[in-house]
Amino acid sequence: MERLWKWFFILVWVGGSYLPAAGQEMLGMTLGNYAGVNSLQLNPSAMYHSKVYLDVNLLGLDVFFQNNYLYIDNAEYRFAHFFQSSYQYPMHSELYGTGDRMFYHYSGKDFRQAYVNLRINGPGAMLAWGEHTFAITTSVRSATTGYYLPYEVANFAYLGLNYVPQQSINYHDRRFFSSASLTWMEIGLSYAYPVYARGLNVLALGVSVKRLEGIAGGYVYSRDVDYIVPDDSTLIVKNANIRAGYSLPVNYDNNEVQTSPLFRGGGFSGDVGVTYYRLKNYYHRQTVTTLCSYEMPDYLYRIGLSLIDVGAIRFNKNAERYSIDNQSSYWNNINHFKYVSMHQLMDTISYKFYGDYTTAYQGNSVWVWLPSAVSVQFDYHLQKEWYLNACVIYGFGLAPNSVVRPSEISITPRYETDWFEADLPLSLYDWYLPRIGLSFRFYYLTIGFDKIGWFFHLNDFTGLDVYLGLKFSLDKGICGSKKQKGCTDMERYHTKHSYR
Repeated sequence: MERLWKWFFILVWVGGSYLPAAGQEMLGMTLGNYAGVNSLQLNPSAMYHSKVYLDVNLLGLDVFFQNNYLYIDNAEYRFAHFFQSSYQYPMHSELYGTGDRMFYHYSGKDFRQAYVNLRINGPGAMLAWGEHTFAITTSVRSATTGYYLPYEVANFAYLGLNYVPQQSINYHDRRFFSSASLTWMEIGLSYAYPVYARGLNVLALGVSVKRLEGIAGGYVYSRDVDYIVPDDSTLIVKNANIRAGYSLPVNYDNNEVQTSPLFRGGGFSGDVGVTYYRLKNYYHRQTVTTLCSYEMPDYLYRIGLSLIDVGAIRFNKNAERYSIDNQSSYWNNINHFKYVSMHQLMDTISYKFYGDYTTAYQGNSVWVWLPSAVSVQFDYHLQKEWYLNACVIYGFGLAPNSVVRPSEISITPRYETDWFEADLPLSLYDWYLPRIGLSFRFYYLTIGFDKIGWFFHLNDFTGLDVYLGLKFSLDKGICGSKKQKGCTDMERYHTKHSYR
């Protein structure tokens, strides 16, 4: 049974064996007027006001991990250590009395939470024809979350049942806590259009519809667990209400990796957003004869509201679902229990709680919901190339078996031109953790961090955050030699063809 605690811990804090470890929101790539196809990640209506009429994404990568339980002391790590295969991190056996441990852990009684995110944006493109903007996107995404995990569960999972300070205490966790993990591929179609435009006011609406192909997923959640650990070999469960389900690239009879089929389920998701623009000059409808001829009106400020990642994946291949409803159990010699397969583990759990090997099994269909969020964006044009953005992202779960997106509030000063952009995000992650980020765009390439402290080891290592993007764009209102005839000298300067 102690192995079960460790399996639960790995799912929550490491992200499962199929996860390599995202910035979470990639603020330096999604907020600006040259974000193009990347702006869809926060609000599908934002691409209407893009300053490019063609934006082709070649590759995007986003890696993120953050937790409030385990850490490496800032004196014991450097960024370069992650690339040194022979480097040995210091081990600490004297701290907890349960064997060697690489990580320290925070000892308070706060709820423990973690979020692991990987996003790879594949080929995609955005095209603006006058006021109509279309996009197609592809990506592979993976997210794992541990949400409101009781501190003693995290301690038992990491330090083992032989952690003496927690033995012989009756723990009764009535609050809902969960862990969920999801890896999937998505293909999306998006459209944005100004549904209202008059005077100095423009209101744009945008929608995205995505097809989801599930690669792997799983969840564990509980609403009521009452238990005691008298010693390192005994677990007494007075009452338990637990749900679990998974569909993994594993043969459950021998735990060998099983990569076929690649997709074990499918589903759909959608995004919807609106953006209000207060223009600097009166709006006038333009007659568009070529893609490049539409000129984007400048704004004083814009306010966006969006609902993103609303959807789920139903796994029906290699999927199993289990339930323990108001049951008690007595586990003796738990430290000697060794399982060799998932089926053996789950059959044993069923037997311990119900007295037979099959009652806990509930079926071969599993639903896992995406990390949904509501987002509000405010962007103020200070002067010339300078902007100030404020953004709130509120993550929520649509069901108990959801990957829960952490909430975030940010303020981002931004300098942008067609060939260069710099962003300095100042954010509050999950309502409690202040972070400073930095990102740069040079023509085709963007690289950034929403949290730079880990890179310069300014504080304890509790997570990492880095993203980059490579794409090709063409600017609106710039049509090259076709627009030179009859232009003034100043107009010729502004209509020079621009590639980024």
